[in-house]
Amino acid sequence: MTSSQGPNQAPLARVAFALLGAVAFFAYGKSVAHSPPGGIDDAARSLAGHAVPLALFFTGAGRFPAFAALCTLLLIFGIARRRYLAFVAVPVVALILAWKTSDFFKDFFARPRPAYWIAIHEPSFSYPSGHAVLSLTFYGLLAYALWRIRPPSPQRTVLLALAAFWIVATGWSRLALGAHYLSDVLGGYLLGSIFFVLGAVVIDRLAARAEVST
Repeated sequence: MTSSQGPNQAPLARVAFALLGAVAFFAYGKSVAHSPPGGIDDAARSLAGHAVPLALFFTGAGRFPAFAALCTLLLIFGIARRRYLAFVAVPVVALILAWKTSDFFKDFFARPRPAYWIAIHEPSFSYPSGHAVLSLTFYGLLAYALWRIRPPSPQRTVLLALAAFWIVATGWSRLALGAHYLSDVLGGYLLGSIFFVLGAVVIDRLAARAEVST
C-alpha cells in the first residue's frame, strides 16, 4: 500500500461539487429534454457513421456483459487480496448505483433518441447517455483506486490518461452510432462526475486508514 499523500483530502468541497453537479445535470436535462436539438447537437451529428466498427467496440465495453465480467474479476481479486477488497468494491457499488440512477432519469426526462441511429436501435430514452455515466463512474473510479494503491511511478499517470481516453472514446462511440445527441453525452458525464467525486472521497478515506495502519 502506498504511503504517498495523493490528492488533498477535501471531502466537504467534493460533496459541494457533487451537489452543484447534480443541480447542473438536472437543469441541463430540463433545458434539452423537450426542445428541438440544435447548436452543439446539430454540429455533433456529423460524427455519426464514422469508424462504426471501432464505435461498436467501445459501446460494447460499456454494456452489461463487459461490466459483469470486469466486476467479477475485481471481486475475485479483492477476495484473494483482502486488503484491496474495499478499494475494488467502490467502483463496483458505484456502477450499480449509477446504473439505476441513469435509468431513472432517462424515464424522468423521456427525451426521444435521434432518428439517425446506426447499427443498434436503442429502446430506452436518450438523456442522459448511460454509457457516458457508467464509463466515467466505473472506469474513472477503477483507475483512481489503482492510482491510490500503487506506489508513485510514471505508470500511475499513464493509467489515468488511459482511463480518460477510454471514457472519452466511449462517449464518442455513442455519437458515431447516432445513439445519442452530444447534450446526452455531456449530461451523462455530469451525472457520472457526481458518482466519481463521491466514490473518490470513499477511496481517499480507505487509503488514509490503510496508511495509518501500516
